[in-house]
Amino acid sequence: MKKVITAALIASLLILPLQVTVLADHEEAPAQPAAVQDFLPGDMPAGLAPDDSMLPAIHGLVLAMLNHGAPSFDLTDTGLVWESLYNMLSLYGQLDSRSEEQGGVLLLLEETVQDYAAALDISLADLPPLPSSLQDRLTCDPAHGFYYAVCGSDDLAQIQVQTVRTHSGEFHLSGKLIYDAEGETLTRFEAVLQPRDNMFGYAVTGLTLG
Repeated sequence: MKKVITAALIASLLILPLQVTVLADHEEAPAQPAAVQDFLPGDMPAGLAPDDSMLPAIHGLVLAMLNHGAPSFDLTDTGLVWESLYNMLSLYGQLDSRSEEQGGVLLLLEETVQDYAAALDISLADLPPLPSSLQDRLTCDPAHGFYYAVCGSDDLAQIQVQTVRTHSGEFHLSGKLIYDAEGETLTRFEAVLQPRDNMFGYAVTGLTLG
């Protein structure tokens, strides 16, 4: 039963909205989102707890790892890394004042995407090209410095962080992904975070499911 629920959950996030056919060639760059000049990189509210700050990264990673059947986060797995980043953008990019939604597709500045990538302890410049499996949901316009991401929706489940411990300057979080309708635990996770000078204030340096 859990496998069926998990498959439905992943599908609910990954299936494209029927009306969205925007991820094709863009002949001219749209105007920049109006709020971009108000954003200061690293401007995360002071004192925000790591489990609150890093919810987008943990959520995106857990969903991608479930979809890939990966027991641990592996930075050398290009598909897993890109899908984790896409999950973050599609689920939480809509809340970023620098993004702009156009018919179910988010317009994101490259610097915005880099800010989210930094929470996974990666740099866009070091990533290989987007895998073909994601190109119907995420595209890049390098000539104009934009990314286009289909908006996702994950109303079926939520991340619950249960414990936060510190050890040698690291934060160790444990929790679970809960299926809301049934209150069922779909998977448990252990995450390791390290402080970083980035928008989120931390980066995921390890995450395992079990």
